[in-house]
Amino acid sequence: MAKQNLIAALDIGGGKITAVAATLDQQKNIVKILAGKEFNCEGLEGGIVTDIRETTATIIETINYLEETTQTDINALYIALRGEHIESFTSKGTFNITRVDKEVTPIDIDHAIASAKSIPIKNNSEILSTVPQGFYIDSQPVRNPEGMEATSIDVDVHITTGLTATFNNLNRAFDRAKCDITGRFYGLLCLAEAVLTQEEKEMGALIIDLGKDNTSAGIYVDGALRCSYDIKLGSDLITSDIAKVLRISHKEAEKIKIDYGTAFPGDYNGETEITISPLYGEKETKINRDYLLDIIRPRVQDIFDAVKEKMQESGFYECASTAVLTGGGSLLPGIQEQARSSLNIKEVVCSTIQRDFVECDKEFLNPKYATAVSLAYFVTKREMIDTSKTSSHSKGIFNKIIEAIKNFFRNSDLFGG
Repeated sequence: MAKQNLIAALDIGGGKITAVAATLDQQKNIVKILAGKEFNCEGLEGGIVTDIRETTATIIETINYLEETTQTDINALYIALRGEHIESFTSKGTFNITRVDKEVTPIDIDHAIASAKSIPIKNNSEILSTVPQGFYIDSQPVRNPEGMEATSIDVDVHITTGLTATFNNLNRAFDRAKCDITGRFYGLLCLAEAVLTQEEKEMGALIIDLGKDNTSAGIYVDGALRCSYDIKLGSDLITSDIAKVLRISHKEAEKIKIDYGTAFPGDYNGETEITISPLYGEKETKINRDYLLDIIRPRVQDIFDAVKEKMQESGFYECASTAVLTGGGSLLPGIQEQARSSLNIKEVVCSTIQRDFVECDKEFLNPKYATAVSLAYFVTKREMIDTSKTSSHSKGIFNKIIEAIKNFFRNSDLFGG
């Protein structure tokens, strides 16, 4: 196959892997999505491996598809993770500068962040991501301390951890598929960088990723991620409720949800009755769409109520002036209205990747691709910001494209705070 730099970005979700292949368009200085597809995977539940053979087979199918479709070898493979096992908290780090010149260097900043990471975590867990929230030099807040004079640097960081065994089982599946993972990231972190605007992050925004098995939520205030949670409630529960109440197959319930479902009372813009085919040989019957709403709405309320409860525990909930919904669950009609009612937030929008961040076919702007596409954007941007460091997972694969994107990404601010 052709020798060019190609990124594979995989969103490890519930019962599926959503993947895209991307590269940098050096003439336009923009990330270009070349191919992508959603693959069902019975070996994954809530982002956790439940069958390593099934997961391995899906990984092989995914990578083969991306390489065959693009006719290009994959040079780097990144994965976005989610799941109830992921936990987040805030920590503070300090580093004292004893040199005569007192000028803050990137290495000094690294030492301060490392200090924040040197805290006890659960024995069966490990750090997935570390996001700086704010810096201080000699106790004074600053946006970027590099190059300034100081005797000490303090930093607040948002740390995300996950179960080591869960990570290792996923690693085993990729090893069996003979695929090396270049890097792994918290999916919500990648999403926020490509879905939220800088103004939203500054003013206060609650981002909610409505996945199949899990819902991820986080709050940005003053440009930085302040809290995040993964909740084991997803849109597939809506499908299961429909199947159980109407006594139909899960497949038919999913179709009815997509074709006729809504999360909030309103104009149905079409048929008011739905024909269903119950299991066990029962005759076809018709139901009113109001009855379907009565099945769907309580579950959607449960999801938003759980998000609100977790966010209120953080102490930052009142700072969120906007709620931004994304992920496949955000496609359900009426979801904005129900979110507005349940969350008590007036400004609620459904959003996906900001169009000027990537160049791609319209299909890849669908919310179901949001995490995979934002991961491709995120890692390309991150590689440039980390050029002064030696990343534990970069393995030098991006050395050829770093110079090409240097001027484009040099002044970009990954964390916005």
